[in-house]
Amino acid sequence: MTLTIEATGLRKRYGSVAALDGLDLVVEEGHVVGLLGPNGAGKTTALRILVGLVRADAGSVTIAGDPVDQTWIAGERVGAMVATPVLYPHLSGSENLRVLAAAWGWPRARADARIAAALALVDLTTAAGRAAKGYSTGMRQRLGIALALLADPPILILDEPVNGLDPTGIVEIRDLLLALAGGGRTILVSSHLLTEVEKTCDHVTIVDHGRIVASGTPDALAGGGERIEVRLAIDDIPAARAALEAAGYHVLQPPDPGELWVEGAPDGVSVSRVLGAVACYPDELIRRRDSLEDVFLRLTGSQDEPTA
Repeated sequence: MTLTIEATGLRKRYGSVAALDGLDLVVEEGHVVGLLGPNGAGKTTALRILVGLVRADAGSVTIAGDPVDQTWIAGERVGAMVATPVLYPHLSGSENLRVLAAAWGWPRARADARIAAALALVDLTTAAGRAAKGYSTGMRQRLGIALALLADPPILILDEPVNGLDPTGIVEIRDLLLALAGGGRTILVSSHLLTEVEKTCDHVTIVDHGRIVASGTPDALAGGGERIEVRLAIDDIPAARAALEAAGYHVLQPPDPGELWVEGAPDGVSVSRVLGAVACYPDELIRRRDSLEDVFLRLTGSQDEPTA
């Protein structure tokens, strides 16, 4: 196992607020890892530390085996976009990329080739000559991704890459990330769109109060959350619950008083037989598996959408 990104014991305080409280994060080579967390969980602080924009109070970070400190900000081997892309508004899209290429000392031929390739990847070729100040929010977001991709890096760290995009743009960036991952890149991406994380990432890490509270594949995290949801007449609920518990099933009462959630049942037929034996006949019986959103809410206790 190659640990492309590894953070150990990261701590960071802003006054009396602990943004990170001993966070440990591992991203293996070739994986697409989604970083989730409720508002104020420390997610963006962690990403800023990873690319050298912020110094941790304690702990260490290595990327591709090299230690990260405040003198190191991304670079040609690591493409990064953290929070809102920093652009020169009066320069065109291609000129914004050329500034970065010049900072790296690239010859003109290499800069031209990579600028064209990066703009094509994010579908900004036709807008390359327009001033960035006239770009929409989604176009600015795509230009930020183009900056991260300029050097064709093997590692990408992206904070909310689909922020401000319409549904079509979201799908385009999803397809782009999947294509980049298919080419062997390692990608760490934060997002508040849980469905996109499920579709894009092969691994998910959930942060809460500055610590990792869960980590694994989306399927593994949700794997223990299968249940049978039963809708009955409210008057039948007590007898139905008693019968199901007597059969050895774990029964939960959700907020809806006309429902029962049954865990541990092999299938819906088994539940129906138990209920039929006590003359309780469900109006609806659904086998449901926890989504990533269910897992997120259960682990963080947050009713908010996860944010940076």
